[in-house]
Amino acid sequence: MKLIAIETATENCSVALLNDGVMTQKQAEEPRKHAELVLPYLDELLQQSGVQKKDIDGIVFGNGPGAFTGVRIAIGVVQGLALALNVPVLGVSTMRNMAQGAWQAGVRGQLLVANDARMNEVYWASFELSDDGIEQKHIDQLAAPDDLPLAGFDHAVGNAFKTFPELIEKANMTCDAEALPNAENLLLMVQNDFNNQAVAVHEIEPNYVRHQVVRT
Repeated sequence: MKLIAIETATENCSVALLNDGVMTQKQAEEPRKHAELVLPYLDELLQQSGVQKKDIDGIVFGNGPGAFTGVRIAIGVVQGLALALNVPVLGVSTMRNMAQGAWQAGVRGQLLVANDARMNEVYWASFELSDDGIEQKHIDQLAAPDDLPLAGFDHAVGNAFKTFPELIEKANMTCDAEALPNAENLLLMVQNDFNNQAVAVHEIEPNYVRHQVVRT
């Protein structure tokens, strides 16, 4: 199977390629250059791997929550590529992406993922990480920093802990405030079950979370 992965919901612009079991990735923390880097990164990976776009079987992407512009860039690029290549697509939560990164790094136990949502708010979700895999315990949601639940967790990841360092002081857990989602995590999550989860491109939607809260 040959899959493209795109993750631009945070400051990390990340593109990855799965080519019959072999993964390659190109990424950079360039929050203001996502739009101009995504397609060149993809072309570079395809050229290095000797894969043509017509051979791609599907696309997986980070659908947020994250920076509004970053999420929209991913959606726009995926829509254009999927329509041109006539392939199915799959959107995956940025929170789940980061849990995958922690799991790959050997983290086990109760995990809190929290990213800066601007406007003095944070996006957060929680997961249980075991040798058997990852189970999401709290859905992706929005909260003020003071309302972020900090009890009962063993580990935390996300740039919310860099933006609001007082959260680390309040929390009795290990914390990686530099953790960011990437496209390779997306491929690791879906490579064995992409066909069963993928949808037509017109069915994908951004996972803004903030808009969901406003409507309730």
